[in-house]
Amino acid sequence: MSAHVEETRDLCPAEHLDGLVVLTLNRPEARNALDVPLLQAFVAGLAAGIRAGAGVVLVRAEGSAFCAGADVRSDDGTASGHPGLRRRLIEESLDLLGGYPAAVVAVQGAAVGAGWAVAAAADIVLASPAASFRFPELPLGFPPPDSTVRRLEAAVGPARALRLLALGERFAADDLAGLGLVDVVPETSLDEKARETAARLAALPPELLRDLKAGLSAWKRTSLPNTLERQS
Repeated sequence: MSAHVEETRDLCPAEHLDGLVVLTLNRPEARNALDVPLLQAFVAGLAAGIRAGAGVVLVRAEGSAFCAGADVRSDDGTASGHPGLRRRLIEESLDLLGGYPAAVVAVQGAAVGAGWAVAAAADIVLASPAASFRFPELPLGFPPPDSTVRRLEAAVGPARALRLLALGERFAADDLAGLGLVDVVPETSLDEKARETAARLAALPPELLRDLKAGLSAWKRTSLPNTLERQS
């Protein structure tokens, strides 16, 4: 790919449909690793969808991997006078994802570190059988995003969340399906199923969808201790 194409390519193209925005991570030659330009495009796409009144966002990716995590070989903003910009943009993207009444993510390959954080921020994660998930941050000396810690703890409890986040292990889609974190979909129909699911959610009144999501979150917070108590 020529330098000219790299400079002018849309790193995160957006499709605006009825009540739905579809965002595509489009840096496949780097396995969609999150450098500052891709993150800026992603954040801009998420913010534009909210401004346009989209109730649902679908995040998908081009290439063999969903997202290889933060691109630690790229400038984190220091060269432009903004050290730590990459991590701040990751946190901003997770906050924006959580701001939608519903978020859907389609994972067709590896979702590593910040890539898994993006998936964990969604309400529905559809994954191909070849998808894999790994958090390498803690063994490398970096804390995972707070929102990811809270989300996984609420979903699977503190003990399982610790294993998912702390040991740097690779988990297959079937592993996470067993914990209720993803739904496994044949790779050939992953994109179609993700778009269909997102469109069905977008057809619902967004305010009712938001209320339902808030109610379910409150139920998780009150029921989780009882569930863990029964297991002990």
